[in-house]
Amino acid sequence: MNTLAIFHSYSDPSAALVRDGKIVAFIEEERLVRVKHAVGYFPTRAIQYVLDAAKLSIKEIDYIVQGWDCDIYDSGKMAAIYKDINSKYHTTDADRAYQEKHLESLSSATQKGIILRNLRKQFGDLKFPPIVFINHHLAHACMAFFHSGMDEALVLTIDGSGECVTTCWWIGRDRALEVLHEVRIPYSLGWFYSAFTEYLGFKAYDGEYKVMGLAAYGRTDLKLREKIAPLVWYDGSGGFETDPLMLTRGERRFSYYYPDALVEYLGRKPRLATEEITQWHMNLAFEVQTRLETVVQEMTNYWVEKTGIRRLVIGGGVGLNVKMNGRLFMDGIVDDIYVHPLCADNGIPIGAAMALEYRKGHLDPMRLRDIYYGPSYSEEEIEKVLKTCKLRYSKEKLIEKAVAQLLEQGKIVAWYQGNLEGGPRALGNRSILADPRDVSSRDRVNAAIKFREFWRPFCPSMTEKGARRYLEKYTYAPFMIMAFRVKRLAEKEIPAVVHVDGSTRPQIVYPDANPQFHRLIEEFERLTGVPCLLNTSFNIKEEPIVCSPHDAIRTFSATGLDALAIGPFLLTKYGG
Repeated sequence: MNTLAIFHSYSDPSAALVRDGKIVAFIEEERLVRVKHAVGYFPTRAIQYVLDAAKLSIKEIDYIVQGWDCDIYDSGKMAAIYKDINSKYHTTDADRAYQEKHLESLSSATQKGIILRNLRKQFGDLKFPPIVFINHHLAHACMAFFHSGMDEALVLTIDGSGECVTTCWWIGRDRALEVLHEVRIPYSLGWFYSAFTEYLGFKAYDGEYKVMGLAAYGRTDLKLREKIAPLVWYDGSGGFETDPLMLTRGERRFSYYYPDALVEYLGRKPRLATEEITQWHMNLAFEVQTRLETVVQEMTNYWVEKTGIRRLVIGGGVGLNVKMNGRLFMDGIVDDIYVHPLCADNGIPIGAAMALEYRKGHLDPMRLRDIYYGPSYSEEEIEKVLKTCKLRYSKEKLIEKAVAQLLEQGKIVAWYQGNLEGGPRALGNRSILADPRDVSSRDRVNAAIKFREFWRPFCPSMTEKGARRYLEKYTYAPFMIMAFRVKRLAEKEIPAVVHVDGSTRPQIVYPDANPQFHRLIEEFERLTGVPCLLNTSFNIKEEPIVCSPHDAIRTFSATGLDALAIGPFLLTKYGG
C-alpha cells in the first residue's frame, strides 16, 4: 500500500511517502522553498519530491492521509468542548473568534477542499485517492512506539494540542497501543512553554530551544518559582492542570501566545527581541524549564509505579526539549528512553501513514536507524554544478581523511554527503564540523558562520567509543534529541561541545547508520585521540538546512567557512 501523507498547517508543512508502513521518502517544504518553517505554504514541492523518490505517479497512490482528526469538528464534539471551556472561564470575543475559526478551517470539508485544490493545481483535474484524517496523537504514538525497537513501553505524546488533546499516556505492547490517560485543552504544557518563549522575546513554535539553552545560565529564583508554580501543576493522578486565564485566554495586546494577564501577573513588561537579556530573564527561563521537567517527571513517576513499566517512548513537539528527555533518563525515573527524532508536527505525515496501517492491523515494529530520507545528488550532478559555478576544487580519493586533517588543523568544514536528513538537527549529511577540543573553534563557528546567541550550545557527533569515554550514562541516541551529563574528561578534552550546565546533546554515530560519517570521526580520532567532532547544521541563522548543491555552495561562499566537502570534491578558501 502506497500512502502519500502530508502536513499543511500554519508552519512546517511536509510530505512523506510510506509503503506498507515503511518510510520511502520524507522532506519538509522549507528545505525546497528555502524559507524557514515555510509558514503558509502547501507542501507542493515536498509532495513532488516524495513521489519522484518512490518512482510513483499520483495515480499510483492508494491513500492520502493527514494527521488531524477532522471528524471531531464535523460531529459537533469540538464545539461542545469549546462550549464547556467557555462556561468555566471568562471568555472574550477574541477567544470565541479563535474557536470559530478553528471549527470552520479544520472541518473535513474545508481541509479536503484545500488539499484537492492544491493537488489539482499540481497534477490537473484527476480522480485523486481517498483522503483520510487520522487522530493527531495516535499518529505521534504510532511513529514513536513502532520506531522505538521496544516491545513494551510507556508512550507519552505531548505537544501544544492535537484536536482537543494536549498530552496522552499510552501503553505500547504486543503491536498495540492502549490509551491510559488524556489531558485536554485548555491545559497544555506546550502552550505553557510557548507563552514564555514569546514573553522572553523569541518566536513561539521556533524559539523554544533558545529558552531551553538560556535556562542553563539561570539560577534558582524563589520569587519566580512561586510565580510559576500556580500556572501549571501536577494533578496527583497522572496528569496536570494549568491556569488558562494566565496562559491562553483573554485580551492579547503583546502576543497571540499569551494574554495581558500574564504580563500584569509577572509585573514586568515582556522582553523585546532587540533588548538585552538580563539575569532575570535567564532565571525566568530556568524556572520555566524546571517547572516543565518537574511536572513531566511527576506524571512519569505515577505511570511507572501504576504500570510497572520502566521504559518510555516520547512523541509530540514537547519531545524536542532535550533537557527534559535527558533528565528522565539520567535521574533514573525510567530505565530506558526513546524520543522520536521527528516528534514535532513536521514529522506527523510519517506517523499518520503508519497509523493508517495500524488501524488496518498491518503495522510492524521497526527500530529507526536513521532519517536520511531527503534528496541526494550523484557525483556527476555535483561536479556539473561546481563547473557551472566556475569553482576550483579537487577530487579526493579519501575525502574523510582529507577533511579530518583540515579539522585537526583548526579549519571549519562544511560536510555535504548522501541523502538530506529530516528534522531540526544535522546528523552528518548536511553538517558544519569543527574541532571540539578548542572553544575558539566553537566561537569562530558562531561569529563567522552561524551568528547564533552566545548561550546556545554546540553539540557533538561521537562514535560509541566516544560515548563510553565522555558520557556519565547513555542509551541508544543517534538523533541529538537527549542531553546527557558528561564526565570530567569531556570538559577537559572536548570543551567546545559541553554546555555550561555540564551536559551535552550528542549524536552517537553507528557505523551501520552512517558509515562514511563514522569513518570521518575515526580518521579524526587517529590524528587527535578524540573520537568526537563538533557538529552543527549546515545553514546560517534564519535559513533552513541546505538541501541542494547550489544551497551548499551559496552558504559556503557567503560565510566564514574554510572548506566544503561535497561528495568526493573539496573546495577551500585558503592556500591559493
